[in-house]
Amino acid sequence: MAVALACEGLWKIYEMGDEKVQAVRGIDLEIKQGEMVAIMGPSGCGKTTLLNILSGIDDPSAGQVEVAGKPLFGISDDERTNLRGREMGFIFQKFHLLEVMNAVENVEIPLLLLGHEPSVARTKALDALEKVGLGDRSEHRPAELSGGQQQRVSIARALVHKPSVILC
Repeated sequence: MAVALACEGLWKIYEMGDEKVQAVRGIDLEIKQGEMVAIMGPSGCGKTTLLNILSGIDDPSAGQVEVAGKPLFGISDDERTNLRGREMGFIFQKFHLLEVMNAVENVEIPLLLLGHEPSVARTKALDALEKVGLGDRSEHRPAELSGGQQQRVSIARALVHKPSVILC
């Protein structure tokens, strides 16, 4: 199987005054397509920092990350944004649904940003909502959905463009 996400020699060092905090220390990781990996550890051990680097939200102090064989760092911000948009899906702890949009509009956002025709994006978004059991809630805004339903909208949004990597 092809490698979906890889990193080599990943470090993140924060400087706090005279003190240096090593949040991520020399991580090497290779995740193949179809694999699921859990990053676990006690509070403050660097899990969130590692996920922020793997997702391209934060820059590493050293090392490289590749998504679908393409480097995530050492490229322009526009290239990184495009790579993240095409190859990555995100399921956030707080869901980050846009309150002014209904469920189907929230799900179709990644497709529209990737340049899909609106009618195609709508069809794919409705299909994704159907797959997570929310076909009958497509016109509901987040405030009209339960927490579990909001989570499923977030999952549909992360999956709709068939990314190589999903981070949650």
